[in-house]
Amino acid sequence: LPSDRCNFPPPPIAGSHLGFHSINDDTCYVGIAIPVGFMTSATMRDVARIANRYGEGQLRLTCWQNILIPGISVGDIDLVKQELDQAGLCWQPHSIRAGLVACTGNTGCKFAASDTKRHALEIAARVEHSVPLDQPVNIHLTGCHHSCAQHYIGDIGLIGAKVEVPVFNIAGKDDQEANGQPAGPAVDEGEEVEGYHLYVGGGFGNKQGIARELVRDAPAADIPALVERILSGYLQHRIDSESFCDFTRRYEVAELRHLLGLQSAVSAN
Repeated sequence: LPSDRCNFPPPPIAGSHLGFHSINDDTCYVGIAIPVGFMTSATMRDVARIANRYGEGQLRLTCWQNILIPGISVGDIDLVKQELDQAGLCWQPHSIRAGLVACTGNTGCKFAASDTKRHALEIAARVEHSVPLDQPVNIHLTGCHHSCAQHYIGDIGLIGAKVEVPVFNIAGKDDQEANGQPAGPAVDEGEEVEGYHLYVGGGFGNKQGIARELVRDAPAADIPALVERILSGYLQHRIDSESFCDFTRRYEVAELRHLLGLQSAVSAN
């Protein structure tokens, strides 16, 4: 059909797949957050049991590494919520964990330069309580140039790299201990450690675009504090309820670094 005779779907809303959503008058589906797709065998059994007991015995996987359980009776919603809560499964939309994506990382892939899943969870643990986001932000961590986690279309994308230290220090030993985090192991100057190059402003669908490099050669230990600084700056300088993607695209990279106070956090190219 000609485009003027087609009904196009509305733009996707980040994180909208989580929670309970109507399929028809009698049934719904629930989206469950599985941060970085990391589950124990016990969690897998809980999900399967709930899907068999209350749904159609089916599971759907999302590109955000989360799970959908379809075919739930509307009358069983409260029971399903109780079962999910008892299993420690999050069904409520979450501004960080809803769009947190990480590839296998160097614990399971010979190409990866960094432990992406562990570092992604460290970002979430630091940011979710310190930055009051009112809308989801997609954060994608990939371990190498193959970009299995598609870092180039994330609101914030990180690609693993081996970096020399010290390059810069957003979250040093004192800062880590002050936030209740164990300080990382001591390293010698010039030694290579796990790290990332950080990109911002990527998107897909109606927001399609390739992210631009904002920070290069950041040690992994500094990444949670760096993301915290970037998101805090976004909330401080955005216009009304402007999305993170739109906010970053309003500026040239040099302007954005200056606005967020990242000049000292950028290595020389």
